[in-house]
Amino acid sequence: MTSSALQKIDLLKTHLNKIDEFSGLFNGQIQNIVERHKKEGGNLEYVYVEHFHNEIKGLSRLFQYLLQNDENKKYVFFPVRASIEVMLYLEYVLKLAKIDGNKILKLLSTDLAQSATATNEAASTGNEHPIYSTLNKIDMANKILKTGFDLSRVKSNTKPFPNVRSLCDKSQLSLKDSQGSDIYHLYRAYSESNHLRLGNEYSISKDIDIDICWALEYFIEIYIKFYEQIINFGSFPDEFGEKLALIKKSLDIA
Repeated sequence: MTSSALQKIDLLKTHLNKIDEFSGLFNGQIQNIVERHKKEGGNLEYVYVEHFHNEIKGLSRLFQYLLQNDENKKYVFFPVRASIEVMLYLEYVLKLAKIDGNKILKLLSTDLAQSATATNEAASTGNEHPIYSTLNKIDMANKILKTGFDLSRVKSNTKPFPNVRSLCDKSQLSLKDSQGSDIYHLYRAYSESNHLRLGNEYSISKDIDIDICWALEYFIEIYIKFYEQIINFGSFPDEFGEKLALIKKSLDIA
């Protein structure tokens, strides 16, 4: 690895740590909103906000762990791909929330029912798994609100979210100069089917420093735009938007 590439990776890791710090501050605000909505009802999108927030934090930790070891570096493509999914899923949920809150209930119902069915098929747990008690409550809410959700139609292979290609085509987000279908091509480049190829390139050349720099840059931008979406959606004090704007400015991200 060249010294210039090493210096850039170290700089990018410092930037990543800045966003981690912001994420820690943001966590408390998310928990306050989630608890408030649990007591007052409604705004089920924050169930997903909380979940995706934990996912993106975990992916950041995974990325940093993989960078600690030369043998593990060839796997940094996984957190980039996964973070693209999280970013797009969040965008989809927030769009639904603006259209109709009941659509979030149907999405959550389908999501939980699919997970329960898949869990039952894999472990033969029947109705003993904790997910079923939550699902029963969600099913009751559907009946009260008459959303038309049919629990019996959900199978283990049911997909609650549209496929990634469709999410990319309809997305208003951008990564560097990529938007829409171009983001899907980026996603495919980092997809599981390409992990072995990318890993083989590393095994042959022993030098993926440029690839790591690109992966880090993409992940950092996705990390920032994840929080930017939530802030733009509302319910967060102005100070969070101001702090995020300063981070974006320091990283020269549009």
